[in-house]
Amino acid sequence: MAEVYPSDNELLNIQSDGETGVEYIATGTAPYYLEFRKLLYRLLLASRRANDLRVYDESGLDIGVKPGRFYVATELITYEGSSGNTLAGDKDSIYVYLDASGQLVTDEYDGFPDMAATPHVRLATVATSAGDIDSITDCRAGHNIAIPYPAGGIKKVVEAHDSDDALAEAESGSVHSNLGATGLVTLTLPASASAGTQFTFAVQAAYELRVDPGAAAIRADSGQTAGKYKSADAVGQSLTLVADSNGDWAAVAACGTWTEEA
Repeated sequence: MAEVYPSDNELLNIQSDGETGVEYIATGTAPYYLEFRKLLYRLLLASRRANDLRVYDESGLDIGVKPGRFYVATELITYEGSSGNTLAGDKDSIYVYLDASGQLVTDEYDGFPDMAATPHVRLATVATSAGDIDSITDCRAGHNIAIPYPAGGIKKVVEAHDSDDALAEAESGSVHSNLGATGLVTLTLPASASAGTQFTFAVQAAYELRVDPGAAAIRADSGQTAGKYKSADAVGQSLTLVADSNGDWAAVAACGTWTEEA
């Protein structure tokens, strides 16, 4: 069923919109063109945020992206806008997005990445053919409203490992355990991770869980030697590490005893 308007009498008596401040033009107002420009000015002010990070057609295979800002956790990322972004031709879907560092991605054709593994802002899907853009579908709507999880925080991704694995910087903020393991599990931290990248490790099976920093150091009370792993094997032990500005890892929380490789 179509949405209904207020009655004609109500419409004729509305003077302004309380939420946006947009004023209606009264019947008989003169000069009408000036009042129309005032109305347009207020409408543009009210809709300005809807233009943030909007993808638009620049003719041919080029798109532009309007400037805007977004949060990654508590960090505010500013995108200055861009133009002349040339897309590939003859693609049914090009998934255009900004990664967590604010870099524009225009060469993804299979789908948007998994949000848990690769945090990003989805901007649009674009279809191209015959050297031109056929359509641009806006994908920003889901980023305008976010529902926090009940306990006042964002739900963390928890991954159980029963075999060795290498972690990616894009997984920052996640929790990794050895639940289900039947032997030693080694988890390797990403090399040259950006400062603030964070991981938590939890022993949930009574087998050794190792955290390998590669060539970096895990700076904890058990030692700070570069290239040495930390390990624990008792259920309930946990360790939280944060990448520092020197390329190493700082232990910011620990439960139980984590020992350094001899």
